Amino acid sequence: MAVNPFGIGDFKEHERVIAVIRHHWFVLFRDVFGIVILFILPFFIIPIFWAIAVQGGQVPGISGGVVLFFASLWALLMWNFLFVRWTDYYYDIWVITNWRIVDIDQVGLYKRSVATILTLDHIQDVESQTHSVIGTFLNFGNVQVQTAAAKREFLIEDVPNPNQVVQTIREAQAEKSKVFGSQHTTLN
Repeated sequence: MAVNPFGIGDFKEHERVIAVIRHHWFVLFRDVFGIVILFILPFFIIPIFWAIAVQGGQVPGISGGVVLFFASLWALLMWNFLFVRWTDYYYDIWVITNWRIVDIDQVGLYKRSVATILTLDHIQDVESQTHSVIGTFLNFGNVQVQTAAAKREFLIEDVPNPNQVVQTIREAQAEKSKVFGSQHTTLN
C-alpha cells in the first residue's frame, strides 16, 4: 500500500512521494520583515506626535489606559498577521510523486485546497527561472511547467534551488514511465 502523508485523495497503488517543495525561506522573511515594520511603526509615530503636541502647548487629552489598549490591540493584530503568514508559508506546498504534481494550497487559517495540477506524462517542458539579484544570490526562483493540456503553463513560484526541482521533475517522469508504463495515462 502506498504511503500518503499529505491526505492526497486518490493516491495510486505504487505512487510514492519523491519531493516536497515549499517556498524559499526568503519569501517568509520578506513578509515577516514587513509585518515587523508595521508593528514597530506606531510606537515611533505616536511619541513623535505627542511631543509635537506638547511643544505646541497642547497636552493631548488621551489617558495612558486608552493608549495602552490601542497599542495592545495593534500588537495583537500584527501577531495575528504574522501567524496567518507563517501558516500559509508552512502549509502551502507542492508534492512531486512518481505519478503527478500535487498543489496543496493553504488559504488563510481554515481553508486548504488539494489539487492535482498535472500528471507527469502530460509535461512537455520544464524550465527554471531566476529573475532577481537576491534570487540569484540565495538560489531561488520559479519553475515553469508547460503542458499540452487546456492550461498550457503552470508556474511554481519562489522555490529553493529551481534547477534541482526541474531535475527532480524530469527524474520523476522517467520513474513514472518505468513503474507505470504507458498503459496508465490518466488519473482514473
